[in-house]
Amino acid sequence: MRLLAVRPRGLRELEKALGDRGFSERAVAAALERLSAAGLIDDAAAARSAVRLRGARYGRARVERELKARGLARETIAAAFEAEGAPAREDEALRRAFERLWKARANLSPPLRRRRVFDALTRRGFPADRISEIIRSWYEVDRS
Repeated sequence: MRLLAVRPRGLRELEKALGDRGFSERAVAAALERLSAAGLIDDAAAARSAVRLRGARYGRARVERELKARGLARETIAAAFEAEGAPAREDEALRRAFERLWKARANLSPPLRRRRVFDALTRRGFPADRISEIIRSWYEVDRS
């Protein structure tokens, strides 16, 4: 129950967490059955929560990777992004992250600054074409 108190978790993630804590397979299966019957395990809610929270800082690609690693189905992940209005959220997250990184690297030479900001945003899961667009627009503003 404590695992579910922290944040919503999917079935596979909860199964793995209980197994990692040393519970037998039979005990894990019984616990998951009871929790499912009580309606406490909801893959869709876990996915929506992660998209809402992680999507505020990271791009869609990174959040998708994290959710797949938690054992959630592709359909569940896609539905969560749709329900949470992911494109607008991702644009805002990219803009905020870019502004912070761009200002923090103002002392670097322009080519190095662009590369470092681009690499940092790519690692956060933002799409390369959108990163390039925003760098181009800000670079032009900085030069004028």
